[in-house]
Amino acid sequence: MAEGDELLLVEAMTAGYAGKPIVIGIDFSLRTGDVLGVLGANGSGKSTLLKAVTGQIRPMRGTIRIAGVDIESDPERAKASFGLAIDGFDLPAPLTGRQYLALVASVRGCRDDQWPCGDMVERLCMADWMDRPIAEYSLGTRAKISILAAVLGAPELLIFDESLNGLDPVAAWEVKNMFLELAACGRHAIIISTHVVETVPTMCNRAMFLAEGHVVKSWDGEELKAASAVPGAFETCVIDALRRFGRTAARKPSGVGGNW
Repeated sequence: MAEGDELLLVEAMTAGYAGKPIVIGIDFSLRTGDVLGVLGANGSGKSTLLKAVTGQIRPMRGTIRIAGVDIESDPERAKASFGLAIDGFDLPAPLTGRQYLALVASVRGCRDDQWPCGDMVERLCMADWMDRPIAEYSLGTRAKISILAAVLGAPELLIFDESLNGLDPVAAWEVKNMFLELAACGRHAIIISTHVVETVPTMCNRAMFLAEGHVVKSWDGEELKAASAVPGAFETCVIDALRRFGRTAARKPSGVGGNW
């Protein structure tokens, strides 16, 4: 797709489990070059939203189109356009990292070393782990192999659900740079669900805040840029939103990598 083309469209989407809606009336779209940060307290609906977008659960209402393809009517073709970093505990523990990437490559129809931003195995310091079973990986190492699998073959839409959790400082720095490089090339759009609030203005050109299944606040690129110019301004805004909508926010985060 060309830079600026619409890659993801979500219209009036409601989704949940066992007939109970968790996210309600969600509307947003992404174009190539966009990096969207999704924020919200635990239980706000972030993971449910991403499960619906990626076809893991079927929406109760609404429309989801990826690269113009409706994910409900043509799920195989729609899913070919995105890469998802799955939860580390859902990875196939008996496989080695190399075997897992080979499996993903076979499904995606690409080489198992086809990276969008240089040698990502080296960038994430994973060379010594590639021939060891995932069962031996720490939380952070599982996050790294999941991120590698998501970007393998350079899918147009890239989705990371709290994938920064557990990363060591070097890996977190490399992943953030990768996000910026992918956005700058104009061929990808990225969704990042995260609790690491202070990273959002530096990584994203858009953000939205979920509370009780609704998008209750959003920021565009100019608003994020303005917030990042004042230390702590964006974090304070998010904490205020948490308090306003009745979610737990015991204290303001502090320091790089702080959670809320």
